[in-house]
Amino acid sequence: MDVVDIWVNFVSDDLATQFLSQEQNRDVSDYLGSSERRAQGAEAVLSSMDELGVATGIVTTDLGRGAEEALEAAAEHPGRLLVAGGVTDPSRPTRNVRRIRALADEPSFVMVRIMPVATGARIDDPRHYPVYSVCEELRIPVGINVGVPGPKVRSRLQHPELLEDVLIDFPDLVVIGAHMGHPYEELLMNYMRKWTNLYLSCTAYAPRYMERALLMFMGSTTYRGRVLWGSDEPWFPMRRSLAEARDLPLDDGAMALFLGGTARRLFARDTGG
Repeated sequence: MDVVDIWVNFVSDDLATQFLSQEQNRDVSDYLGSSERRAQGAEAVLSSMDELGVATGIVTTDLGRGAEEALEAAAEHPGRLLVAGGVTDPSRPTRNVRRIRALADEPSFVMVRIMPVATGARIDDPRHYPVYSVCEELRIPVGINVGVPGPKVRSRLQHPELLEDVLIDFPDLVVIGAHMGHPYEELLMNYMRKWTNLYLSCTAYAPRYMERALLMFMGSTTYRGRVLWGSDEPWFPMRRSLAEARDLPLDDGAMALFLGGTARRLFARDTGG
């Protein structure tokens, strides 16, 4: 089965120490499922992917130098790595739009991420609207963190209700709710029934705890393929996440879409103009 992990990370020792030393993040590793602080570059990610049978991983980084480094790694490993750039400074919307336009010339750049937990800017913050607009124009999916986050910050910044204006105002924008959206799965299923361009992903969430109603939704004839698998390696270990995902009570067709089929369709890039 073609498997795509839509959220992996390159993590240096310094970055891990810096991130976990922040008061709001002290318990994040244990909360997500890994207590290890370990460096992980491209080779380590690829080694885990090879061992576990993951064909492609989407590296989450920023829109700056991190994206450049990830794109270099993707070029060295064609087809194995793709790149998602996160908005780290919503206060510079014009700069963010220019940067997205430049990165969009790279076929390996496949997604922009909005992470309110990290920036303190709400999903529907007006400063995000230029980003949503350019992504809709360029047909680049936007991953948006939804639900109660691991870090001890204000959850209301990424309440799924805030997706509604975005989905109404940008009707052709593909939106992928990241990190499961717990405990608002029922609301998100209702939104997915209304908006065919809204998807959900189980990144940073243990698949074994996915709601029964959501599993029925994923296995249904109408809505199969609307939830994507991803781990958040190394914060939530790829090994554990994939093992639990493969154990879910889904038929082969629904499982194939969940593990990689939908991702292949959404992240296919054509930069030929």
